Amino acid sequence: MPAQSPSPPPTRLSAGSSTDAPYQPLATSGFGNPFFYHQFQDDFDNLLSATGLYTLSGTGSAAHTAGDGGFALLSTLAGAGTFASIQLPQPSFTLPTTGATPPGSSTSVKKMFYLTRLQLSDVTLSTFVAGLSAADVTPFTAILDGIWFAKAASSTVLTFNIAASSGNSPTGSAVAATVTIPSTAYTLVNATFIDLGFSIDRQQNIYVYVGSQLVGYLPQSGTGPANTAGVSILPANGAVAALQQSVTPTPLSTANMSPILGVSNAATAAIKTMTVDFHCVQKER
Repeated sequence: MPAQSPSPPPTRLSAGSSTDAPYQPLATSGFGNPFFYHQFQDDFDNLLSATGLYTLSGTGSAAHTAGDGGFALLSTLAGAGTFASIQLPQPSFTLPTTGATPPGSSTSVKKMFYLTRLQLSDVTLSTFVAGLSAADVTPFTAILDGIWFAKAASSTVLTFNIAASSGNSPTGSAVAATVTIPSTAYTLVNATFIDLGFSIDRQQNIYVYVGSQLVGYLPQSGTGPANTAGVSILPANGAVAALQQSVTPTPLSTANMSPILGVSNAATAAIKTMTVDFHCVQKER
């Protein structure tokens, strides 16, 4: 049985590397320009509370919890509709501008990326959100401006969602788009991590990624292991869904946004939890 190939040894650049052009201020710095991308990432190795990085909404709780990799534990109460969500207190990202009729113009060609790894204690009787939104203390009522992953109650189907309120839509009218992610691309299992991500290219096309191990020591790459028929158990995983702006234009909200994570209880019998390993947002400056 072939073994899964681990990540290769690192390339050693004795003088470092740079993202700056020869005429820019940090061109000869081997450390590179840390401001080339505006980025936020959290591996959840620090405090999660009102005195930490995030604003907590809902009647549930958010806590830093033990585990290899650093985890955040979001917990509801034992009641239907109770939820816990965390969001940076000040929105500091905007989506690439598409105008009223995307794809975008030459002034809106900035790339953007989002990635998270999370798990649900009950994949059927809970709902969740993960992505970016305008400041929102009730994300399970409605997200009016955002781009995010979600799952409905009593369902194990993942969706990718876009919304722009009329006041923040380039068209002047509210926009809502939902893409159902093909169920063949993933399996949701209780207490099992899944990776979710999206990228926006310079034409504002949006590509959605879902898999059991998209990043890390053993990336989901199709190199094995194999089953008894010789078929890779971990198939190659590129984008599993896409919104092609040249085919079906979807104007993106112009609102200021920040990363958001949340879990909601769809039943009354027990507390529902979501454990998050990491999340990050990157956008070209």
